[in-house]
Amino acid sequence: MLAESQAKLVETQAKQAELQADQEKSQAKLAETQANIQQQIIDILRPSTNDTAGNNNHHTQQQEDTANNARQEITHVLNVNNDGEQKDGCRATFVFGKNNHIFEALRDRDLEKAKEYLKKNPEVINEAICEDLSTILHKAVYLNIEITFLKEIVELMKPDILEYKTNFHCGGDNAVHIAAFRGYTQAVVTMVSKNSKLAQIRNDDGYTPLEIALLYVTPGQKAIVEFLYSVTKDVDPSPFSGSDGAKLLWYAIDADFYDFASSLVKRFPQLITEISLTKNVVLELFVRKSLAFRSGTRLTWWQKRVYSLIQLEGTKVSSTTDKRIPVPYLTRVSYIMNVYKHKLMHKQAIALLKQMLVGLKNANNLDNCKGVSQAVRFPGMVQHRDQKMIEMAIAEKNVEIVNLICDCGDVEFEDKITLLSVMDNNDNTILHHAAKLAPSAKLNMISGVALQIQRELQWFKGVERMLKINYKDKRNKEGYTARSIFTKEHKELVKEGEQWMKDTSGSCMLVAALIATVAFAAAFTVPGGNISDSHSSKNGTPVFLGKTSFTVFAVADSFALFSSITSVLMFLAVYTSRYAEMDFLKSLPQKVIIGLTTLFISMAAILVAFCASIFIVIGDMSPQSLILIGLFGCVPVTLFAWLQLPLFYEMVQSTYWGDHFEKHKYIDPRVEKIITKRKRV
Repeated sequence: MLAESQAKLVETQAKQAELQADQEKSQAKLAETQANIQQQIIDILRPSTNDTAGNNNHHTQQQEDTANNARQEITHVLNVNNDGEQKDGCRATFVFGKNNHIFEALRDRDLEKAKEYLKKNPEVINEAICEDLSTILHKAVYLNIEITFLKEIVELMKPDILEYKTNFHCGGDNAVHIAAFRGYTQAVVTMVSKNSKLAQIRNDDGYTPLEIALLYVTPGQKAIVEFLYSVTKDVDPSPFSGSDGAKLLWYAIDADFYDFASSLVKRFPQLITEISLTKNVVLELFVRKSLAFRSGTRLTWWQKRVYSLIQLEGTKVSSTTDKRIPVPYLTRVSYIMNVYKHKLMHKQAIALLKQMLVGLKNANNLDNCKGVSQAVRFPGMVQHRDQKMIEMAIAEKNVEIVNLICDCGDVEFEDKITLLSVMDNNDNTILHHAAKLAPSAKLNMISGVALQIQRELQWFKGVERMLKINYKDKRNKEGYTARSIFTKEHKELVKEGEQWMKDTSGSCMLVAALIATVAFAAAFTVPGGNISDSHSSKNGTPVFLGKTSFTVFAVADSFALFSSITSVLMFLAVYTSRYAEMDFLKSLPQKVIIGLTTLFISMAAILVAFCASIFIVIGDMSPQSLILIGLFGCVPVTLFAWLQLPLFYEMVQSTYWGDHFEKHKYIDPRVEKIITKRKRV
């Protein structure tokens, strides 16, 4: 039985070996067939150069025709989109494997090898070198190859060859589109200088090079934007008209190119009222861009001082009253240069916004303004997603835009009462929008949660002052007043503000109590001690009572004691406060301001008292050491001022100079009379 089983096993293994051998023979034949087919394809695509006989010439011509047909078929396939449609535009012919050497040379940045290959094969300049139908120019631009090599390529190309595009799947870009995307300014200048039509050509997605440069912004692309804007013509189909122009203006504002956007508005004022493909009006973008304005930029205390000193070009300077420093002297320091850029951007943004609002005013006064959409005929009445521009600006806490819109509310343009009385679909007034919590980016610009609540209250109160009395307690469709919405939206912020106030006041109260303890003890342990002579009339009086230094010690110690006790009382009042919403507007900040002021005075006074006592004790023995002691004594005071002065300054400025819309509190009586007459008519 065992022998029989072994025989069957051997027989089975033999059959498997035979089957494996047959499979290997089949694979060898298949490989040989594929090699033959590949060789035939190569022979077809590589026409013979023999020119000896008529039959050979005829055969060669047939091979060339076959190769050209194959190339055209390959290019056609690579240029068809997913729907089977062929896109318009000139494109280079691509042959698989033909130009791999120059492609690899460019990829490896071996320019000598690329130049050598180009010298031996000059026809490559007009052919695609990879499957996306990119020419050598496309790849050189995309890889940011040095400009000298790129200029040589452009010099060899005919102007129409520069217009070649990549295939549909890669966007159908020509080399200028790619250079605009990569921020290669020199390449753009070189190509457009040879063929000016390149600036007008759109890719398969419908974008001009100028739009590409604005859409994919990098720090190095502003020069490209300025150059392309100077060479792009307003010819049909113009990128400056209709929704394309509005889209271009939208991109410019979104990229913070306000000077460029201002030039666009000046040349094409109709873009202000044009609605882009995204169904947006460009004015809406300003409402969302808080960083474009001073109120939306967070600056440190020192940056604010530098900001006020910087004098921008074009502003008039008085030699007697203006103490600002001209820009060339300040911007040599990188720290100051950053502040200068912020101020320049703010000035350009404000100028552009004013220009756009004036443009809307002019459009409204024209006889043909009937063609302008009602939604964009008035600043503040621009509507987006059931919200008007004035409502969006108030909800975003953008003080510059609200002020500018209100400034435009004159009799000829749009009366302020109508502007400030707008309501949305839910019957929310502008005060309801002011009651909403500010965006987190806006809140984070303010130091301390208590100051954040204060700013929110100041904004709410400022908008409330502009409203008519009967609108202040108006309820929306859900039955909420603006005050109830404010309380609901800021509930958590008030809790955080209460905790911040308690932590701050507790820490400062502890320091003030320590200073009071030291100052009180120093009053009974005066430097030098007291006279101990029971027979003398001066018994118990300080030994150095008649010295000026002792008088300085006594006065400084008294100041330290009284101011520190005052500071303790102020912070104790803060700590035990009820922390209602309205307390954060004036009451709590004022107490903190007084507490910090007296704490700083007590700290400085106790150090003066210490230095005076040292002078009394060792002043005559080591006068030089007193200078060193005095300098060391200034360190804690300076450090405290450096750390706490920014918060103190911001709190003082916010508490006493933080009101909004003071100039818009009242309506001109003439406006009300005119409105009344209009209603009667």
